[in-house]
Amino acid sequence: MKITEAKVYTAWLKPDSDYEDNFMTFIDKILAPSDKNRFLQEFLPFQKMVSEYGIYNSLSQTLIKITSPGFPDFYQGSEFWDLNLVDPDNRRPVDFELRTWLFRELKAKEEENRLKLISELFSTREDGRIKMFLIYKTLSARKEYKSLFEKGSYIPVETTGKYKKNIVAFAREHRPYYAITVAPRFLTGVVEYGTIPLGRDVWKDTQIILPKDAPSLWKEAISGTEHKGKKKLFVGDIIKHFPAGLLVNVVKK
Repeated sequence: MKITEAKVYTAWLKPDSDYEDNFMTFIDKILAPSDKNRFLQEFLPFQKMVSEYGIYNSLSQTLIKITSPGFPDFYQGSEFWDLNLVDPDNRRPVDFELRTWLFRELKAKEEENRLKLISELFSTREDGRIKMFLIYKTLSARKEYKSLFEKGSYIPVETTGKYKKNIVAFAREHRPYYAITVAPRFLTGVVEYGTIPLGRDVWKDTQIILPKDAPSLWKEAISGTEHKGKKKLFVGDIIKHFPAGLLVNVVKK
């Protein structure tokens, strides 16, 4: 925690070491495990709830960053959850060996059974590997459809249905290629804490309206599932296995 960032009682250029020491002592006391620590007993359930919804927010934000016009910018080492309260610092040491090993493991398991891997990543989503997998699959899509993401136009995509305001959707077009990003938001208004926001049972009649003249055959780049629709697609079908979706059209050769 960088209290110097606030620049209220201490600052980078004018540090108050006494204030900072007392501040950290206070933090240590309120976070000390104890049967008498009522604050910690009440705070932990709240923290777990916030972190659960935060996981889905982070996945949506990462997908939007990668698929929006322009080039995505990553802080090195941010392949997992970054819990800093200020911007990550590219000068910090990064365990590249760990990331390389985990990435190779993800690719090996994906080749065996991608949907089984995604289910495993969900069950261990606190470790951040699910974010690494999202980055891997969406950057792979950018590589495969390079001209689409480098030169493609941006098309807003409308949504309909019960949770139409809980979906961010947009398309990229560089014919004959299309890509559509589908990213949930404000999930506290969609599912209760502990409920995974997947499938039609959750998203009901919520749909995206496909752009005019868009193709009807699609592949979801993260899960690998295929979809077909001429005018609309159900959000619950797109994000049936993974809580965010990137559709790319299937081009017949």
